[in-house]
Amino acid sequence: VIQIAAKPPSPSDFLDKLMGRTSGYDARIRPNFKGPPVNVTCNIFINSFGSITETTMDYRLNVFLRQQWNDPRLAYKEYPDDSLDLDPSMLDSIWKPDLFFANEKGANFHEVTTDNKLLRIFQNGNVLYSIRLTLTLSCPMDLKNFPMDSQTCTMQLESFGYTMNDLIFKWLDVGAVQVADDLTLPQFVLKEEKGLGYCTKHYNTGKFTCIEVKFYLERQMGYYLIQMYIPSLLTVILSWVSFWINMDAAPARVGLGITTVLTMTTQSSGSRASLPKVSYVKAIDIWMAVCLLFVFAALLEYAAVNFVSRQHKEFFRLRRKLKEQQRQRTVSATHPLSPPGDLKGNNTSGNSAPHGEGQRFVDRAKRIDTISRAVFPMSFLMFNVLYWLTYKVLRHEDVQAAL
Repeated sequence: VIQIAAKPPSPSDFLDKLMGRTSGYDARIRPNFKGPPVNVTCNIFINSFGSITETTMDYRLNVFLRQQWNDPRLAYKEYPDDSLDLDPSMLDSIWKPDLFFANEKGANFHEVTTDNKLLRIFQNGNVLYSIRLTLTLSCPMDLKNFPMDSQTCTMQLESFGYTMNDLIFKWLDVGAVQVADDLTLPQFVLKEEKGLGYCTKHYNTGKFTCIEVKFYLERQMGYYLIQMYIPSLLTVILSWVSFWINMDAAPARVGLGITTVLTMTTQSSGSRASLPKVSYVKAIDIWMAVCLLFVFAALLEYAAVNFVSRQHKEFFRLRRKLKEQQRQRTVSATHPLSPPGDLKGNNTSGNSAPHGEGQRFVDRAKRIDTISRAVFPMSFLMFNVLYWLTYKVLRHEDVQAAL
């Protein structure tokens, strides 16, 4: 007896049968209806990761989202192929999980040059559904350590309508989150470890499946060193030049002091321009405030020097006034008939005392400048040691421990 192998059906007939036109497949009904929940395995591939915005506290990324589940109604034996790649238009003919991103602010599909979707069906009824998306996701940030901060941004995948009695999401066991090899971020370093977990949601309408991935980002502060820290540091050092300028050069010292104060004010405003109006103090705020305090103190230092140096003039004026009154009283008592001008030379012996007293005030003012030349740099150096030790070592270790 010669057995003739059955001829496989034509692709059109096969798809019509597979997708329900002749077999009664209903895309409105989930697999295993009224039975155990459908297990959907998810994994993502990240093409690009960027546009991390502090003002709106969100980030943008481009991903391939892949979902895989088993639908026994789609199992086939007519073709020997282990899997079949079908046109994306057939997605409307099969049941799909109602996955959405819980922390999504905006998203869009990609349709150039055609819909960026993949549908693959296996012989045992497994379905692979892959789609390319661009997402804008919310990422609440703690900016207390800005710009030496580390952030944790999450992505949450949740079922919208099916409770856990009908649908359960889980991560792929191996390679759940993959990243493109050439992925770079302008300000952050994306750490290799990813936090995979579950975030099951309890609402009034029931308990819904939810899975999440945490991205650990560490900010690179090279930009802020060049644009904020180094210019403000040089501005503070420039204000110390005033201590070496002659205290009689008032226009030079006042002009230098006012210029540095205004420069620091401008830099401080610029550092806050790209940040949200948070109610707590950030690391950059402390730096800018202390730098502004130092340049303002340098301006006040000259005010003190100028005030002390002018005291000898006031002293001379008061001393001359008192001596003149005393001389007139002496002349009137001893020579009542002599005009006051006859005894002008009697007080010349006292001129050396005012000169010595005035020099004492000048030396005191110079001493303030001399002390400031050492006190200001040493104080600023101590602040720098404390500042960088706190934010780059102590707080950084605390953040790493929390992660």
